[in-house]
Amino acid sequence: MPRVEIRIEDPDPEEEVEVVQLNVEVGASVASGEALMEIASDKANMDLTAPIDGKVVELFVAEFDVVKADHVFAVVSDE
Repeated sequence: MPRVEIRIEDPDPEEEVEVVQLNVEVGASVASGEALMEIASDKANMDLTAPIDGKVVELFVAEFDVVKADHVFAVVSDE
């Protein structure tokens, strides 16, 4: 039963990012590679994607939140 934390890979811990759009809510089924949310930094916009097929079990951000880049954004479980 893997529980995978969704984070930015290789973050600059001092960089802040804004959650531009959430594409899922807690309880949503997701496929590997599916965009969970769009985030934006000073450098680029990017999608954070599901690394496994499963269900979103926790969200730690809302749209328009500004958080440090090394923040845990969500958790996906294969249960």
